[in-house]
Amino acid sequence: MPHRIVLSQSQRELFSALPTEPAELAKYYTFSDADLVMIRKRRESKNRIGFAVQLCLMRYPGRRLQANEQLPDKMIAFIAEQLAIHPIAFSGYALREETRREHFLLLAKQLQVESFGTAHYRNMTRWLIPIAVENPNSDFLVGALLNELRIRRILHPVIPVIERMVAAAKRNADRRIFNLIYKQLQFQHRVGLDEWLNTDTKQQSRLSWIRQPVGRPCPANILVILEKLDAIKALSLPGSIVKHLPVSRKEQLAREGSRIAAHNLRMISDAPRRFSILTVYLLEHSRALVDEAITMHDRIVGGLIKKSKRKYSEQLQKDTRLIKQAINTLATLGEVLVESRQKENDVWGAIDQAFSWAELQARFKEAEDLASPCKLNPLRFADNQYPQMRRYTPELLEHFDFQAAKGGQEVLDAITLLRDMNRSGKRKLPDDAPMSFITAQWYSLVFQDNEPDKHFYELCALSELRNHLRSGDIYVAGSRQYQDFDGYLISKDTYGEMKRKGDLPVAVVTDFSRYMSERTSLLKSELDKVDSLVRQGKLDDVTIKNNSFHVKPHKAVDVPEEAKALIREIYQAMPKIKITDLLVEVDDITHFTDQFTHLRTGLPAEDKQSLLAVILSDAINLGLTRMAQASRGATFKQLSWTSDWYVRDDSYSRALAELINFHHDTDLVNSWGDGSTSSSDGQNFPVGHVARRMGDVNPKYGSHSGVNVYTHISDQYSPFYTGLIHSTMRDATYVLDGLLYHGCNLNIKEHYTDTAGFTDHVFGLCHLLGFRFAPRIRDIGDLVLYPPDKADNWPHLKTILGERIKPRKVDKQWDEILRLTSSIRLGTVTASLITRKLASYPRQNKLALALREFGRIERTLFILEWMQKPELRARVQAGLNKGEARNNLARAVFFNRLGEIRDKSFENQSYRVSGLNLVVAAIILWNTIHLEEAIAEVKKRKAIPDKYLSYLSPLGWDHISLTGDYIWILKS
Repeated sequence: MPHRIVLSQSQRELFSALPTEPAELAKYYTFSDADLVMIRKRRESKNRIGFAVQLCLMRYPGRRLQANEQLPDKMIAFIAEQLAIHPIAFSGYALREETRREHFLLLAKQLQVESFGTAHYRNMTRWLIPIAVENPNSDFLVGALLNELRIRRILHPVIPVIERMVAAAKRNADRRIFNLIYKQLQFQHRVGLDEWLNTDTKQQSRLSWIRQPVGRPCPANILVILEKLDAIKALSLPGSIVKHLPVSRKEQLAREGSRIAAHNLRMISDAPRRFSILTVYLLEHSRALVDEAITMHDRIVGGLIKKSKRKYSEQLQKDTRLIKQAINTLATLGEVLVESRQKENDVWGAIDQAFSWAELQARFKEAEDLASPCKLNPLRFADNQYPQMRRYTPELLEHFDFQAAKGGQEVLDAITLLRDMNRSGKRKLPDDAPMSFITAQWYSLVFQDNEPDKHFYELCALSELRNHLRSGDIYVAGSRQYQDFDGYLISKDTYGEMKRKGDLPVAVVTDFSRYMSERTSLLKSELDKVDSLVRQGKLDDVTIKNNSFHVKPHKAVDVPEEAKALIREIYQAMPKIKITDLLVEVDDITHFTDQFTHLRTGLPAEDKQSLLAVILSDAINLGLTRMAQASRGATFKQLSWTSDWYVRDDSYSRALAELINFHHDTDLVNSWGDGSTSSSDGQNFPVGHVARRMGDVNPKYGSHSGVNVYTHISDQYSPFYTGLIHSTMRDATYVLDGLLYHGCNLNIKEHYTDTAGFTDHVFGLCHLLGFRFAPRIRDIGDLVLYPPDKADNWPHLKTILGERIKPRKVDKQWDEILRLTSSIRLGTVTASLITRKLASYPRQNKLALALREFGRIERTLFILEWMQKPELRARVQAGLNKGEARNNLARAVFFNRLGEIRDKSFENQSYRVSGLNLVVAAIILWNTIHLEEAIAEVKKRKAIPDKYLSYLSPLGWDHISLTGDYIWILKS
């Protein structure tokens, strides 16, 4: 049986790679005087350089020189330069095996290192097992093992041996985890869990039932979620099982439990494994169900408010006649009064002549009614939805343990009162009912008469519960998304220890006084510079007028006609190909399908045809049923089985990283960029009729429901990260996710977005995490700049300067800002989740305000640079253009079902998005490789200026057949 896959090919190459960058070469391979004395004792040049190379390799990365090994030229040149020897001398080293062996033994004794042997294999594998229990990620374990071997002065073996050790450690770690969980389950737990897997011919298993997507937000579906939660609760599974389980293990087992079909799970004969998977999945799924219920409540309340406002607008339209009558009456009455006053006529007589008294009273009554606070409140129609809310809210409040942070106690008191009234059946609010939480928006509705209206009181409490859950002022026990804010972050003890050791993973000086001094000094300097340029009239692109400024939009550089003709000629030389053959060819080159490993065994798929068909069905939005019909030799059962066992979010992510890494190493990409900058943008896809209630309507994209695909693309056209988000969610929430969690070899330093991608919080967090953030902001001239001192210090900028930066506000929360940033970098919480929480916080939250203040400094510095540097504006525009061009290719690939996403579950929708991005990346890679060949062919006939290659793009698809029967011709 083949070994479990531990590393991908690109990871293997990464761990095997030797230093080539000047800084790394200097760090690891600079010789001391003692080293040089020892090296110069060798008699011939070839032996001196060979001895030196062995010395370097044994120190770092900590291994011996292999026979006939080809080492990087830059490394040999760096070593040779220190020895005043020509690098070519190394080619003659160790023609005699004995010489290399003698040098090795001498160095091993001198450096006090050991050769790797069988005893080391066993001991180090045992050492690795507890680490694998905590973190089963293969690349992490390989890195930890190599580092420990260096610490112990043991020369590490070849990478395949390291992989076998890691695989053995992972198997033993799995066994420990399974036994640990199994021992905590009593007999009744095991019986109950097995019943969840049992099926009969008429009814599905409880496991299949609980996995089914609930559907659109509505009261009935919230009740279904609560029923599912009750079913899991009835098992009485020990919560301690997941409480002390490492996070990565919980995610791994929960993922297996979500994918393995009930009948396949029932067939696992290893009881500890079977029960561990099912137990952890159900406990983790219960948390997901809590989140789903709260999110559904959020969307129902949001829908209720929208409906009320829409009906209010409709009512205003209907009341137009009455409003006009009231205005006309008032105008006529005013004329009568003015004329009577001027002519000193009898006022009452004049009024009687102009109006009948009954008519005037009616108009007054109508005007009074129209002007009542309740009538003018857009939420007054919310009461129409009260019966719908009552269908589920008593159960919702009863099921969940709501708890309050500092700012949410008043709302929680109201929720507690409503829960007590539901239990007792009371309908009248008590005299001491909490009232301080009622906002101005709801006040006129709650207090219409002498006593509070119970319906509107309850609606207000439920609405405020939604708002406070969003912000984190109220949280839910057992939730993942709505937990206590402090629970998202690393513990204060851990943070304190890391700070004491200087190990905080942040990109700024951690001493606040020093940091703020340096930053404000830079801000003053930039303000001085721009103020001087404005005074001298040297900012030609910037106009300051009134309280705003205008920056001329960047004018795109026209592509020379010669370059256009050349691009057409190059693309005409590209071969025609079917999308199936393209994917097979790319897989032959990169082996990206090896990343789709079996959920249980960890082995890659043997049936590559079915796997590629599943991936393509996701990418082109065809679905498995129709793909089975269009793909010769593949049945729906084969495709479904392959999808269940091999296709997951993490598989798609690893496969994408393989393509991106390979693409990054091709030669042509250097004509487009060095891979250090990127951009991100959202692309809206409509949802079909079946899934329309799962999407949101964003007026920016029209009146139909949809979802957004948010994609990060490098300056080399590599779409290195993608995610599915609600279309009403601001893009800025997800900017950092792509920069932090892409898993590729790209080293992104600068990132671009459009207006939707920027907030002050994102500016601050990007700077703290070491990314330079450069958004293209629409109406940038309407933004104010925040100076560190009085605006009078910069007279020519005074009209566009706002209030001064408040360092004290940041200083008081500095440790919390660093703790938050460290938590994001370490993966304790995702950047998108915490960014969403911060954006939802009420204005009085000190951490959110401090981070916003911090971000204002970075935003001001950026705007000042934007005003000064046309090249920055050009760079940002070029980066965003690449993302928009990639979206066109994605739209062309995702053509089936009218380009609509019709899956009901978020999980299946995300597979569509991941498959689409993977195939787009494969097309880009294939195009890049064949563009290089086409360029070489054209160069045989004519010269091609290097500058013209930057105008090329690997995003063309006219030469690729995306439709027809999908026939797979695989190499044996």
